[in-house]
Amino acid sequence: MNKLADGKFIIVNEESKAEVTEKGEEVLKQFKMTAFFPHHMNGLVYGDRAFVCWRRLNLLVQVLSNMNHKETSYFPVQRGKNVQEWIKKFVRGVPDKDQLARSLFKELHGVFSEMKGKDPSLLVFRLTGYQDYGLTEVQAAEKLNLHGEEYRFRFLDFLHGLLVRIDQQKGKYPILFSLSEVSQQQRDLTLSTAKTFDLYEQGYSISEISRIRKLKVNTIEDHFIEIILTKEHFDTECFILSDDLHKATSVIAQLGTKRLKPIKERLPDLTYFQIRIAIAKAGGRNESPT
Repeated sequence: MNKLADGKFIIVNEESKAEVTEKGEEVLKQFKMTAFFPHHMNGLVYGDRAFVCWRRLNLLVQVLSNMNHKETSYFPVQRGKNVQEWIKKFVRGVPDKDQLARSLFKELHGVFSEMKGKDPSLLVFRLTGYQDYGLTEVQAAEKLNLHGEEYRFRFLDFLHGLLVRIDQQKGKYPILFSLSEVSQQQRDLTLSTAKTFDLYEQGYSISEISRIRKLKVNTIEDHFIEIILTKEHFDTECFILSDDLHKATSVIAQLGTKRLKPIKERLPDLTYFQIRIAIAKAGGRNESPT
């Protein structure tokens, strides 16, 4: 971060958050034209849903592979009870297990074929089958000759791209769509933010949620910004009075910017969190603070 700041590619604002500068945006633009960039990644939309889908898929492939070889004794590749119970219920609900395996293979082959320019090995190398455990994240990165961080981004980008196609063609990929389905709240919010929202609905304040979850107040405030961006009718009166909200949105319109610093200079009595709420309510995220 220091190197990026020294090079004027980012600016670290008063809240210790990094904002990309125009120079940084130009470099990113050139980078996207010449190298890999995770175009499908969208954590606000897919969040933990991608990981839920991956864990279920990974375990389902293992279960069906072992069923095919009549093997009943093995260590499940996914240890989470929620994932295991979900797969048990799902498999029990399908009478023809052999057909389920064939259909899953057909769906995976079909969706991978649609993902032009994306290497399915990012995911396939990590699948576990009969007497054949998938590679770990580190092993997969080494096998594909990728830096660990680049592999992680490529893998997430692949998962999010997978979900894009599954959502667009639910009828064509019914098994994969079932594996990716989560509750509406999980779909709307990332898992960590959903936990914060649950506590908020129970009557806890930001400081109390911070203490209970052992997270910084700034992190909890970030969660509420995500909630406001996601839930259109979320009431923010307990964080910022309606009159102050109106003043802030008016200043944002007058200045023609969503940068925190100039807005704060016009509204010194408001906190940065309240200004960020106003920005979110105005329909966007804050820009560079300068």
